[in-house]
Amino acid sequence: MKGIRRMVGIDRLNYYTPRSYLDMHTLAEARGVDPMKYIKGIGQEKMSVIGPHEDIITMAAEAAAPICDDKAAIDLIIFATESGVDYSKAAAIYLQHLLEIPNPVRVIELKQACYALTSGLHLARDFVLSHPGKKALVVSSDVAWYGFETAGEVTQGAGAIAMIVSENPRLAVVNSGTPYTSDVPDFYRPNTHDVPIVDGKFSIECYNTALKQTFTPGGYTYIGFHMPFAKMADKANRILQDDAISDDALLHVKSFSKEIGNIYNGSLYLALLGILTGVGDLTGETIGMFSYGSGSIGEFFTLDIQPNYQDVIEKDAWTTHLSSRQALDMLGYEMAMEHFIKREKETDYHFSLTAPDDATFALKAIDNGHRVYTRL
Repeated sequence: MKGIRRMVGIDRLNYYTPRSYLDMHTLAEARGVDPMKYIKGIGQEKMSVIGPHEDIITMAAEAAAPICDDKAAIDLIIFATESGVDYSKAAAIYLQHLLEIPNPVRVIELKQACYALTSGLHLARDFVLSHPGKKALVVSSDVAWYGFETAGEVTQGAGAIAMIVSENPRLAVVNSGTPYTSDVPDFYRPNTHDVPIVDGKFSIECYNTALKQTFTPGGYTYIGFHMPFAKMADKANRILQDDAISDDALLHVKSFSKEIGNIYNGSLYLALLGILTGVGDLTGETIGMFSYGSGSIGEFFTLDIQPNYQDVIEKDAWTTHLSSRQALDMLGYEMAMEHFIKREKETDYHFSLTAPDDATFALKAIDNGHRVYTRL
């Protein structure tokens, strides 16, 4: 009916991070650094490390599978990543097959540094508005890798975010945001490089500029910030001055990020997980969200939390997943990343190890560059 506003947004939300991590004390000792430089200086306590059976598609599947309870209604899959496995074929095609989402369905992969997931969320919102009764699966999955003994090593991590976007969402209505785009060389990875080219100080300046250009005051109790490292939330919050959130609120914003590390596209949504998990009742709250992707684009938008949101979030499962991970020593960390780096360059590969008992999906093989997955 004309004049009635249709509400569209996040109906379900989930995440996945690998089952192994490296403690920052362990990394600091190996690199001859005061642990407080990592823990207090950049705000990180742990770094998730990808397992030998995993890649960005399996992580995305692990995040998405528990919330795909109405597969026939999913008409669009958007996969945001800057860790893509193919220059041509979308990672979303592998994901559609692995999750057994039936046709007809559209799929696409998006890239713009750490911003693509936010772009995908808004594209999905517009898609659902123009396709009544349909839903969209929006995912991100990334492995942040800068190399051993580099300045960025402490800001690594791995993980995935999954969201179901629908009409009358049970979790949060997504409101239109304000974007800001600028051509800057703060962080980029040309085809000739295995790891990004990073100007950390300049990138923070670009981040701050984008935040200032897009922020809309609203008296928010909670604001999620994109966090390439957890301390970035503190730096960003100071930019807001009189509109800054409290120190207690910041603790919730950073709670997942400090345990997982940088997951590129999903990093902003780790902040949302922290808020949803740590705060008692958010009914009726409007949460600010600042997304930033180097190169660069920033966007500030808001989420209106719905009355029965607690019925569709999994606080216990989210926190248990973090607390049940296994710590690695330096040898385990180095072996895991060496395996990942070597495998990602191979055109033929066979997984010969045993996946963890609680894993659901695994990369079984690479056959002439084509990836073959299995449900365990």
